Amino acid sequence: MIRAMRSLLFSVIYPIYLLVVMGTVQELVIRPLCALNPKRRTTILRAWLRCHAKVVLGMAQFIGGLRLHLQGALPETACVVLMNHQSLLDIPVAVLLSRGPCAIIPTRDRYTRGVPTISSLAKLCGFPSLSQGAHARREEHRAMVGAAEAVARGERTLIIYPEGHRSRDGEIHPFMTSGLQLVLRHTQERPVYLIVADGLWRLRSIADIALRTAGSLCTVQILGPYAVPDDPREHPAFIASLRDEMLTVLERLRATGAETAPLASHPQPVG
Repeated sequence: MIRAMRSLLFSVIYPIYLLVVMGTVQELVIRPLCALNPKRRTTILRAWLRCHAKVVLGMAQFIGGLRLHLQGALPETACVVLMNHQSLLDIPVAVLLSRGPCAIIPTRDRYTRGVPTISSLAKLCGFPSLSQGAHARREEHRAMVGAAEAVARGERTLIIYPEGHRSRDGEIHPFMTSGLQLVLRHTQERPVYLIVADGLWRLRSIADIALRTAGSLCTVQILGPYAVPDDPREHPAFIASLRDEMLTVLERLRATGAETAPLASHPQPVG
């Protein structure tokens, strides 16, 4: 009963924070600061994104009862980060772990318009808006190239969820590789890191968060750096090797932490 109440309390407080507190501060403080200090824009946005990530995950842990175990660290320099996608909470986890320049995150177009606070945040931070269609539109291609070039210059850290969609069972789905290959062609001098998380798949949606946050365990492991091959023809095999590495790590996390794995794929010993 207590667990259910903690989960429900977090699911009620989080939207209030998102709409009232975060939305108000973002429009009345952060946006004017960026307009008045264009040279410090990315520094301001980095601090704002990290503040939001700390608040959300802090509430999830201390109010909602989420347990979060982190292993490894990202560098303090610009890099490309690939993370598997299990939950709405994946983004604050990745942002919190990012220690380099301001994060830039390619975002599904449905979240870049009409979603209170989140759409405004995505536009303010210059997140590329992607339709995830069979072929990228010209503006999508241009936005991804711009993001990659900012990473190459050392100005941003690019966080990508290459599956494109949240996993329903926590398994790592096939990657959407065209955008990733485009990024790698422009960021060959920057290292690639992997973030593998498990346990958040139980908190895939707002409804899941309201019912299951308390007592849920999320284990996160960071791997890298990986050097991007100089020859673009080797990039598909490189991407495949990164996915294989993520699959191996996910399997290892589930072998050592039964609480994060689906029951059907990780039966408990008897007796």
